[in-house]
Amino acid sequence: MPVNVFARDLHILRNYVLKRGARNPFLASYKLTYRCNMRCLQCPFWQMKLPDPPFSSVVETLDALYARRNRIIIFEGGEPMLWKDGVHSIHDVVIAARKRFYRVGMTTNGTLPLDVPTNILWVSLDGLEETHNRLRGANIFQKIMDNIAASPHPKIFAHITINSQNANEVPELIRFLKERVKGITIQFYYPYEQENNLFLDFASREKLLDEIIHLKAAGYTVMNSRASLEALKRNRWHCVDWLIDNANPDGSMQLGCYLKGRTEVDCIRCGFSPHTEISLAYQGNLEAIRAGLQIFF
Repeated sequence: MPVNVFARDLHILRNYVLKRGARNPFLASYKLTYRCNMRCLQCPFWQMKLPDPPFSSVVETLDALYARRNRIIIFEGGEPMLWKDGVHSIHDVVIAARKRFYRVGMTTNGTLPLDVPTNILWVSLDGLEETHNRLRGANIFQKIMDNIAASPHPKIFAHITINSQNANEVPELIRFLKERVKGITIQFYYPYEQENNLFLDFASREKLLDEIIHLKAAGYTVMNSRASLEALKRNRWHCVDWLIDNANPDGSMQLGCYLKGRTEVDCIRCGFSPHTEISLAYQGNLEAIRAGLQIFF
């Protein structure tokens, strides 16, 4: 479904530039299911227990997110491609979302065929083969690479969540992925209660971000803006968290920080680059605005 550029720009002007719409979110993260075919060391969501919503409830949640002024939606999990309700599959959910939102994205572990009709498809990759398999608890790296190579999807990105176990090989992973995906986004692991040892200290974070910035300048397709990468070094940015909405499988929603209602919120340790990027864009940073347009449009 083509984007009505005039309607998009008018919506942004009214609700965010002129700020007439007080605290209207723009981007929604929808955890469609907590079920997953992986048991990843760094993820708490596969351990959470909520039944998958039926298709009718999914549509109600999509309508509610749209009514709350969201215009971009990202499906997450668990593994969102596992969602199913009778004859309805994840494809039906994506089609329903594309009738409502400017852009529809999804984050997947890449172990299933990458054939969903989203505008953007992120495949989570947490290291080169040995490291990725160890963090994911299964020998899946090559299968993911095969699925990426076989996919007809026009806009596959890799998404790297950086932690203490994979940080040293992230530059090499970025080089490895250059010809395999359309772009790369990064964020930093947040220390959920069960795996605090995966948190990367800020001295190491700053050093690694300098390397990533250098790779970006050298032409590697790191989609995060340089401004956001600089801001993440010591979390020198002001979070406008109400720009992001979060929905759960039961239809409950939290406006703001991704962690609300899910775990303890500690802003000092934040590594959620989507919040960094959208906050900088709202504050008028041209690099962040450009990055958002390149990623989503």
